[in-house]
Amino acid sequence: MIARCPVFEGKVASFDARKAKAVRGVRDVFEIKTSGRGASTTGGVAVLAEDSWAAIEGRKALEVKWEEGAAAKESSEELRNQFLANAAKPGGVLRNEGDANAALEAASKKVEAIYELPFAAHVCMEPMNCTVHIRPDSAEAWVPSQGPQWAQAVIAEAAKLPPEKVTVHTTLMGGGFGRRYQADFVMEAAQVAKIAGKPVMVLWTREDDMQHDFYRPASYHRLQGALDNDGKLLAYKHFQTSTSIAAKWSQKGENDPGMGEFGTGATIPYTTPNIRIEYTLAHSSAPRAWWRSVEHSSSGFVMESFVDELAHAAGEDPLAFRLKLIGDSRKIPQFGEGREDYHPLDTARLKGVLQLAAEKAGWNKPLPKGQGRGIAGFYSFFSYVAAVAEVSASSAPYDVKRIICAVDCGRAVNPNGVLAQVESAAIYALTATVKDAITVEGGRVVQSNFNDYAMIRMNEAPPIEVYIVPSTEAPTGIGEPTVPVVAPAICNAIFNATGKRLRRLPIRREDLA
Repeated sequence: MIARCPVFEGKVASFDARKAKAVRGVRDVFEIKTSGRGASTTGGVAVLAEDSWAAIEGRKALEVKWEEGAAAKESSEELRNQFLANAAKPGGVLRNEGDANAALEAASKKVEAIYELPFAAHVCMEPMNCTVHIRPDSAEAWVPSQGPQWAQAVIAEAAKLPPEKVTVHTTLMGGGFGRRYQADFVMEAAQVAKIAGKPVMVLWTREDDMQHDFYRPASYHRLQGALDNDGKLLAYKHFQTSTSIAAKWSQKGENDPGMGEFGTGATIPYTTPNIRIEYTLAHSSAPRAWWRSVEHSSSGFVMESFVDELAHAAGEDPLAFRLKLIGDSRKIPQFGEGREDYHPLDTARLKGVLQLAAEKAGWNKPLPKGQGRGIAGFYSFFSYVAAVAEVSASSAPYDVKRIICAVDCGRAVNPNGVLAQVESAAIYALTATVKDAITVEGGRVVQSNFNDYAMIRMNEAPPIEVYIVPSTEAPTGIGEPTVPVVAPAICNAIFNATGKRLRRLPIRREDLA
């Protein structure tokens, strides 16, 4: 087990190992150092023991003084204040077509909304772990990793061996969701094994896993739209400020932090002559990286919630309004890719999943009083997914009755695999929509286990229907594209049932009051 500083980027100042070494089964206690940006380990104090219980008890007995550093001043409140300050000024322009500012100024009907998303944890069923054996001329590892080549590279670095001398056995994993792309826990195991001179398994507890994760970035969005009297979209403007992933992982100038936070959210399928997209980076020491659907979980929620608001302002049915704005079938180049032929957004396929989900949900069939339907459609990972959610607000505060998904992921080579991934992603997104958030106080994560970061349980899970569009197109992503549409479909359904707009995730009771 490893004792890590609870504060982001904190380091060991000193430690007293006497009580830890007195625990039966503890063999040694020593410090491991912070390692490079690729592995991004925070360092700490390792407790080497004969079994997991001795290691856990030894770590409890360990006395460590931490050098907390400047990050100890950070909090969720401070970060939100930073968002508000950033939003009070124009952002850096990522996309500018026509003159959205002028169109908004001149429009007789304008819509503006603020959306907020918090840090989110991966919460894999199986916490992080890794076993490493370093020999004089080779090394071997057993690790549930989504990036075995990365794992191989960091073990080679720690063992001072050529990568080809490192064998990585990729085991089955109890959930990945992007968390297991990171190699921090692999580097820790390699460092401990190198010092110990024998095979070592590093284990994480649930508390370790939740408080030393690489989180989905927190973000703040201001959207503005202009409509004419016929419901035509005259302008679309999206400002975002967030704790960018690229800013955490990239060298200065290596990657654009803003484009990485919009993804295909910058490739807008809705027809308008005036588009402006702006971004301002917010500072945070919190670790963040790829979370299931990455930036699309925020872009999808924001875009599809706002389009619903535009439909309401135009006095039109949300599905009909979307189909009208998408317009004629065409292929839209992915903005920022630099190549028109790189998986362009096919509006016919997007319309297809919207129409299929609506048909299967009985979109035009009236619901009883106190119930509502909401729809959302989004393109990500080269696939198209639409969801219709049905909710009941007759019992406080609301109940998600069912979720209907239509997916076009090209040729479905294994339909059961597609079904499993869509259902799994819907449940994952539902948790982030209706349960808890990761919050920061004193530069550390407040939440530590399922008592304060709850997950959707089986008895809470609604029926999920999945319909796959038959296709001869090449297979495309399916593990992640459902995530972006679940939150907006649910929030749009709650609006349909109650007239209350929900613009913050997760949904809070006070927002429903």
